[in-house]
Amino acid sequence: MNYTIFFAILNLILFSRLRFTLRDKPLSDTGDFVRLTIFPLLIIPFLSVTAGWVVLIIYLLLRPIINRLFEFSSTNLNRNRMDALFVDILAVGILASPLFALQPASWMSGFEQSLLHLFHPEGSEGTVNWQVSFAILFGFLMILNEINLLIRYILEKLQLAPISELQQQQIDEKQFRTGRVIGFLERIFVFLFILMGQYTAIGFVLAAKGVVRYPEFGNRNFAEYILIGTLLSVLMAMGVAFVVGQFI
Repeated sequence: MNYTIFFAILNLILFSRLRFTLRDKPLSDTGDFVRLTIFPLLIIPFLSVTAGWVVLIIYLLLRPIINRLFEFSSTNLNRNRMDALFVDILAVGILASPLFALQPASWMSGFEQSLLHLFHPEGSEGTVNWQVSFAILFGFLMILNEINLLIRYILEKLQLAPISELQQQQIDEKQFRTGRVIGFLERIFVFLFILMGQYTAIGFVLAAKGVVRYPEFGNRNFAEYILIGTLLSVLMAMGVAFVVGQFI
């Protein structure tokens, strides 16, 4: 499989799916589905025109229909969005396989040399390791949105609620969003520390989160929810880092 092309296409798809971040309701605006299509199509000029190239265009144009089907109901929305991602990964994996033989466009070699000259004006020879760059970007995009969907789905299936219904009415949307942003940052730090081999630094991230949340730990249900969510978050960030580490 051409992993460089695989990650390049998948990263554009993941970038388009950032529309799901912090949005708990199904997409309804036609513009949202158009954006889900436009970003992945940006890969087309960078690939050679082959039969696989044509099949890729057809699939990317069909993605709005596929996503609309998965976004049709708010029931199990997180699961539906993960199912849509699984379809994308499977389709892109097949298209990037030797079966379709997707290849970079001929002008990419000149573009690569221009980049090297830009950052190394002395004219040193070499190549850009696109696979490493795209693999690391893939890890970041997975952490920013997809892992969040998976964690929320698991917590829903475990029927865990951090607060009572009365308390939930007293907490505004901004506080929920703030908690999610903290989770994003937590996973990013864990991801980076693992790639750098700084495993002990992960403890400082968890300690900092514990200090911030300490006043709220008087509520046992909330404390257990935070603990389970944090452990799931760290575990999945470690999993993503391990997968990415196989390609760098």
